[in-house]
Amino acid sequence: MSSKIENKYRLLLLTMIIGGLLSLFILSFIHINQGSVGISLKVILESLINPKNIIEHNVIRDLRLPRLIIGMIAGGALGISGALFQSIMRNPLASASTLGINAGAYFSVSLFTIFLPNFTVIPFFPALAGALGTAIIVMNLGGGRKANPVQMTLAGVALSLVFSSMTSALQILFENETKGLFLWGSGSLVQTSWRGINFSFPIVSLCLFFSLVIASKIDILELGDDIATSLGLRVNLYRYIGIAIGVVATSSVIAVVGPIGFVGLVAPHIMKRIGFKKHIHIFILSFIWGAVILIGADVLSRLFTKGSYELPVGAFTAIIGAPWLIYLAYKTGKHIEKTPHGLLVQVSKKRLPYSILTSILLISILIVFFISLRYGGQEYSIKEIIETILGNGNGISNMIINKVRLPRVLTALLAGIVLAVSGFLLQTVLNNTLADPSTLGVTPGSALGALFTIYFLPKMSNIMIPISAFIGAILASFVIFGISKKSKYNPSMLVLVGMAVTALCQAGVNIIIINTTVGKSASLVWLAGSTYASTWNNVVTLLVSMLIMLPIAWLLCKDLDAIMLGQDVATAIGSDVTRIRILASVVGIFLSAVAVSTVGTVGFIGLLAPHMARFLVGVKHRKSLPIVSLLGGLLLLSANFIGSTIIYPNEIPSGLIVSVIGAPYFLWLLYSTSKIKR
Repeated sequence: MSSKIENKYRLLLLTMIIGGLLSLFILSFIHINQGSVGISLKVILESLINPKNIIEHNVIRDLRLPRLIIGMIAGGALGISGALFQSIMRNPLASASTLGINAGAYFSVSLFTIFLPNFTVIPFFPALAGALGTAIIVMNLGGGRKANPVQMTLAGVALSLVFSSMTSALQILFENETKGLFLWGSGSLVQTSWRGINFSFPIVSLCLFFSLVIASKIDILELGDDIATSLGLRVNLYRYIGIAIGVVATSSVIAVVGPIGFVGLVAPHIMKRIGFKKHIHIFILSFIWGAVILIGADVLSRLFTKGSYELPVGAFTAIIGAPWLIYLAYKTGKHIEKTPHGLLVQVSKKRLPYSILTSILLISILIVFFISLRYGGQEYSIKEIIETILGNGNGISNMIINKVRLPRVLTALLAGIVLAVSGFLLQTVLNNTLADPSTLGVTPGSALGALFTIYFLPKMSNIMIPISAFIGAILASFVIFGISKKSKYNPSMLVLVGMAVTALCQAGVNIIIINTTVGKSASLVWLAGSTYASTWNNVVTLLVSMLIMLPIAWLLCKDLDAIMLGQDVATAIGSDVTRIRILASVVGIFLSAVAVSTVGTVGFIGLLAPHMARFLVGVKHRKSLPIVSLLGGLLLLSANFIGSTIIYPNEIPSGLIVSVIGAPYFLWLLYSTSKIKR
């Protein structure tokens, strides 16, 4: 019987190897023929065997062939690294993209490009430094040797947010120095020489060789640390060697083609799902099929090429890989038991009286409000500001204050309130301390919807922008909540599905930006979250939304108090949990969409303000709601002032200022909650 099983296994292995190579050959022929001029197989063979100095041969040898080969190398390297990460970290969700390694390498390359340009002739060392540093942080933040797979992936998500925020800030502040990094940062196989291949091929070949050498050790390592140690395996040594091989392989291709996600997630997982157990086979097949997936994605991306604009292959790997991550989260979520507990929050033991706290926040808002109106290119006294607002100013002050500064300041204040209340509602109904429109994928969905209208329907009225943002948020939410329902809205699954939806939406955003004639810098500023050029239309949109939605949120507060105790308790005391969750979620999503349509994708306000409010006043929602609103308004108002004045006349988008505070806080929150046992 065992002989039959062994023969069947060998036949499957041979089939997958031959099938992968055959698929790669067919895709390669399609790939090398893609372009403005079709080229026959005969001409392709002639260009390789007997090259001549003619246009067809030069195009093949100098442009198309390097692109094809680097795609094979990159896909194979990502497949190997994903297989190593998944096995060594015992994490089926692990890959360079889900662990934040891509984002860390991208940030490091951007940093070196600006401040140490001599090191970026081949950006391998900056990419390696960023990737290796991120891997170490994720391992420690996720729990080290006793790492929980989901916790480690959440740490990767958090680090991706941190590095993405800082990378966006660098790209905006140093536009000229980083102008060539946007397409590269989206993942592109475009090559104009063999230089990248000559660099990456030896490194990837060595990584493949060493991964095959330690494959039998990884087989033993998967049995568990105790068993592996009892068998004489030096567990830590091989764990670090495997991670190092994966990081080096990933860095060598990121340096050439940019951060390409999800290939390392999909290829190894397919091999394991088919039934391959021995790592020597998993590594070989992951290399082959990683190349197949990446070349296939590039073939798809080039089908949509129009004129001089080309879609980045990284966007298409996200389109392929994000649904796979959603599928994994769905399969995992079905086996996670629902928690009977409520929302875990921290509350200060020493609190200020409610009236004093409210007064402090109101006074702080007024101070920042008038300071924001006072300073800029032209400085005004408080008396002049008040006179101008009342209609007694001169023409210049009326233009600067009433038409430029005042709508901008009010937009920041109102958008901060809206985002804070949105996060406040979502955290409670989802029983998730990590919930925020930006971490759940709602904000990226809104951004994609709004950006679609801005670029492709420019003649539509401004009212269509918040409508399309709301549609994008609703579509993203259907996916997120629908999948997460299987795990009873388990907080970790929510963030994982949100990550997948974010990747899909970000791919759509990158496709829109790259394939439009509108300046990319302006798009990056909007996507980073900016109050720049706010108008009274923004103020009216936000104000009307608040006047409608905040009273509904207030009426929901008593039911939210019950839900916060846990679903079982809330049901026992008569609350219709499903109805309240749906209603509160719709209000939160709508508010998030309105904020995105007016100030872009500002993150972390909805994470920071609710935590701060509960810490200061406790868990009662009717007491917390006003404080949440004031804190959210104060945060974005302060970020707007800092961003508009700190490097005047240049500006830092408000969203990036908030991210500098919010992203590290998210990491701390993730770390601290992982240490708490219920």
